[in-house]
Amino acid sequence: MSGRQTYSLRRRLVGLLIAVVALLWSLSAAVAFRTAHGEADELFDAQMVQVAETLLAIVAAGGPGQVAHEMAEHQHDYQLPVAFQAWQREQAGDGWNLLVRSAEMTDVPATRESGFDEHEQQGELWRFYTVDHDHGRYRVIVGQQHATRYRLAGEIALHLLLPILIGLPLIAIGIWIVVGRALRPVDAVAGALGGLDARHLSPVRIHGPLPAEIAPLVGSLDALVVRLAEALDNERRFTADAAHELRTPLAALRIQAQVASRAVESGARQHALEQVLSGVERMTHLVEQLLTLARLDPDAMLPDGVCVDLAEIARSVCSSLAPQALRRDQGLSLDAPDAMPVLGNHWWLEVLLRNLVDNALRYTPAGGEVRVVVDAAGRCMSVSDSGPGIDPVLRDKMLTRFARGVEADTEGCGLGLSIVARIAAILGARLHFEQGLARPEGGEGLAVVLTFPPAIDSSSR
Repeated sequence: MSGRQTYSLRRRLVGLLIAVVALLWSLSAAVAFRTAHGEADELFDAQMVQVAETLLAIVAAGGPGQVAHEMAEHQHDYQLPVAFQAWQREQAGDGWNLLVRSAEMTDVPATRESGFDEHEQQGELWRFYTVDHDHGRYRVIVGQQHATRYRLAGEIALHLLLPILIGLPLIAIGIWIVVGRALRPVDAVAGALGGLDARHLSPVRIHGPLPAEIAPLVGSLDALVVRLAEALDNERRFTADAAHELRTPLAALRIQAQVASRAVESGARQHALEQVLSGVERMTHLVEQLLTLARLDPDAMLPDGVCVDLAEIARSVCSSLAPQALRRDQGLSLDAPDAMPVLGNHWWLEVLLRNLVDNALRYTPAGGEVRVVVDAAGRCMSVSDSGPGIDPVLRDKMLTRFARGVEADTEGCGLGLSIVARIAAILGARLHFEQGLARPEGGEGLAVVLTFPPAIDSSSR
């Protein structure tokens, strides 16, 4: 495998899920703690009021001597220890006499405010509650340390967090199992892909349903595997056919070269060298056609939906092949409008038309005629010749590689129409055969007709 960095999707999912669960649980605990703390403050305030009222009733009814005894008996009933002071107003003046106090309280009034009050005492924050009785004759002050309340709130928080600390590992194990089961289809797809045989590629086969998130990926992989299998099959057939086609001319070249090297007479040597040159020319044409087939790339043939002028391409191709027609004493004519835009690649359309015209010239005898017609109204182009033609039964076979007509001579290599068919398929053009031009000895040649789809130039949108 390459040096690409990888990570475990299962571990990442488990880690993220546990982190989210822990965070949400902690936030919930914090909110619950704040809520519980507020409720506890109200409860403890109510407790302080109750204690203060009780003390006030004891002081007013039984005297201060019973306060310590009553508080000792009831202190365990309270959730928090309560400090207290009981005061009696002096009969003359506004002063107060201390009747009784708890050990935490000093000999001075803890607060001068009625009701609830908070302030520091001896370096600690206290909350006090003051209540008067009998027209202000008695006063009771009770207090609780905030630290004690916070300590109790901390115990509540600990009780809230304790299930989290115990349950989080169990949740992690559960998440690991659930995520593992959810990711089984991914493991199945990886196993199916790993088990593919490069010699016999087939679509990925997964038993059972697939998750909606993975199904498009498997579909794309299947389409890629099918295209790859087709490409490999084509390459195998192409390699086998090319090897077969190249073997014969190479053997002929070798024989002719041996004949030329051993020939004594100059005439025989000259004839053998001419055969070698002819074979080299045929080999050159074959190799060029093979390279053309190898370069046929659909992505390179349609650059951003650009329109090109097929009529201009036809004029250029016919002009370049006119000398070849003159050497063979053939007529080459073109009937084209001023312009005919089609969607495609200029270079490959030129290759397509050049192969059609070159094929027609090769298989048309001396004195014959080749006619190229570009019809803008019908969005079609035809190349007709007065050659031997092709039997209608064999015409579809002529579109395959290295296929040649029964009456064809040895000059061609059987790749021209295959290249044309391939380019036409990628351009979306429809290719079919019709009867060609009339022959002097009777019968008709062959016409190859291409019909192009409507052109939409992206630059004009």
